[in-house]
Amino acid sequence: MALALTLEPIGIVHTGFAAKDEAPRQAVVDGAEAVIELFPGRNLEHAIEDLAGWERIWVIFWFHLNPGWRPKVLPPRSTSGRKGVLATRSPHRPNPLGLSAVRLLRIEGLNLHVQGVDMIDGTPVLDIKPYVPYSDAFAQSGSG
Repeated sequence: MALALTLEPIGIVHTGFAAKDEAPRQAVVDGAEAVIELFPGRNLEHAIEDLAGWERIWVIFWFHLNPGWRPKVLPPRSTSGRKGVLATRSPHRPNPLGLSAVRLLRIEGLNLHVQGVDMIDGTPVLDIKPYVPYSDAFAQSGSG
């Protein structure tokens, strides 16, 4: 059964990275800064009330430059060959959604200044959620 889904970006990311090979991978230790510009006229100024109190936020975005997806990919740090794409963080996904945890530095109007980005300039932002440490970090989890 096919379902139609329509998403509308709420903003756009402005970074110093023009191409995907310039952007850091999994930028949890990188200091790269960016501005998430939220679009006016959508009541987002009310939606971001109280967001400034959070140290980190999740940014859900669209890998807008990906022409398609691959069921098997070769992760950059793989020592055992190709992996199923859903067992990786590859941007070449059936639905090219990205998820990044970034540090929220400050909010100026509809501009969210963030640090630790791994997105390229012009990336559409679909949603923002606060990073909640007690439920978003599972230090004892194993990896594939």
